[in-house]
Amino acid sequence: MNIENVERVRFLLRESLTDIELVSYNLDRIVRNLRQKDSEYLQKVSFFLEKKDHERARVYAHEIAMLRKVAKIIYHSSLLVLTIKLRLETLIESEELYGMVPSLIRLLSAVKEAGPLPNLEKEFMGVRAKLEEAAAIITSSTEIKLDTMGDEVEKVIKDAEKLALMKIESTFPKVPQAIVAKEEAKQRVFEYLKANSNAFSIEKCAEDLSMNREEVEKLLDELVKERRVIIKREEEPV
Repeated sequence: MNIENVERVRFLLRESLTDIELVSYNLDRIVRNLRQKDSEYLQKVSFFLEKKDHERARVYAHEIAMLRKVAKIIYHSSLLVLTIKLRLETLIESEELYGMVPSLIRLLSAVKEAGPLPNLEKEFMGVRAKLEEAAAIITSSTEIKLDTMGDEVEKVIKDAEKLALMKIESTFPKVPQAIVAKEEAKQRVFEYLKANSNAFSIEKCAEDLSMNREEVEKLLDELVKERRVIIKREEEPV
């Protein structure tokens, strides 16, 4: 490869690295925003559960679930982008490794396949165009074999997906699903009691709602403490 081609490839790799660093920064910013929004929604869930507004609590819980799907995509993409960044830094310093350029193009494709990235499509297209030009120069002016590193690249992609899931589980607080489920069960008992106030039976309630007797009794006690119902006890609440 003559000096002119070497300089052109280095320029393209440096430009790609600059663009990827900007993408990495923007992905980190998006994640921070998602985590802040997630925290706000989680507080909303707790607030509406305290207010016994189960419908609005469920709405926010659903929004959290959707938000975390997006966060997983961003984390996955961010890890792939980090891999591209590190490899670009290595390639810039070593002509012998120019054959790895196609693997970077494949990793870029994997980022796109992971899911849409807000306002970053232009940057990815620019990086891809630069890397494809670099690959074309390397192919036409050297005997360096372009290595797609298919198996290794696919392993990187799968590992990034696993790490993204672990990142979500470790950095995003869990939604209190048990609390939501308990409140929903309490509401079901309350509605059943209203519909059968003249002939209420704990055994029948438990059977009809697919609960056990002890669970129904505990929920009834909580409803009484919350002064949502008044129960006259004989052998059975009526």
